[in-house]
Amino acid sequence: MRERNRAILDGAVLISRETSADAVLLAAALPDEAAYLRARLAGERRVVAAAPAEGAVHPPHDHDVLALPEVRLRRRGRAKVALLEGLAAGLLSAGERVIIVSGSTLDGDAELDTIAVVELSHDEELLDGHPEATIDRLGELADPIVFDAVLGLCVQLGHEGREGHRVGLLITLGDHEAVLARSHPLVLNPFEGHPEEVRSILNPATRRAVREFSGIDGAFVVRADGVVVAAGRYLEALAPERQLPAGLGTRHRAAAGITGATRCIAFVVSQSSGDTRVYVGGRLLVTIERTD
Repeated sequence: MRERNRAILDGAVLISRETSADAVLLAAALPDEAAYLRARLAGERRVVAAAPAEGAVHPPHDHDVLALPEVRLRRRGRAKVALLEGLAAGLLSAGERVIIVSGSTLDGDAELDTIAVVELSHDEELLDGHPEATIDRLGELADPIVFDAVLGLCVQLGHEGREGHRVGLLITLGDHEAVLARSHPLVLNPFEGHPEEVRSILNPATRRAVREFSGIDGAFVVRADGVVVAAGRYLEALAPERQLPAGLGTRHRAAAGITGATRCIAFVVSQSSGDTRVYVGGRLLVTIERTD
């Protein structure tokens, strides 16, 4: 472990005690540093950490491990993704005070340099969506591992595009029957007729297929357990423009509208910017900017 990393972690331990934080979130895949934090805070605070890149793409959340997307994110981006995944996994809860430790990646090795104190009830810098978006609903609406997979796919697509070109994408996760009832097909469904095991978003081949089909119009509908039910769906529930930040188009209105009308989560990748936005309960929850 780098001495600088140890010093940053010692500072995080002190701050967590002085602020009576509920948890410490290590938004970096550093197993030695995670073990050090757990030892220092044993019995005092929960420690949530990212999984090493060489581990499973989406490891089970049987302890306190998160899977960050396999793309190079800046400090804010990693912190936002880690917060969302922690909330979806039930490792973090609305109303808690969380200490986030993050840093930069140099030559493949992460160097910690930032400590942030986040109030999950009203923090506007990281959870920069609408204040009425209910962050505590994430864990109720879909399997946490599936949430990880969809979020990771969207962030990666936003960064890399498809064949060197930026593309837009809209995915709904959960409450698929209600989503289908409030939508209609724009194109033939490319996923229809295939066995469920080959349509799981946890399957790398399925994620590649979603990337390849991302250029078609309409939304991808994913069941709460990760099975892709349909693609190319026109979502009929559109939120009013005034309900969204200025400059967001039809995909975002559809995402806000369908999450307000059903109990699904919606993920939107912006074709123009590559930013990923997550919607819950008819409201924008968070924006993960391509430059984060």
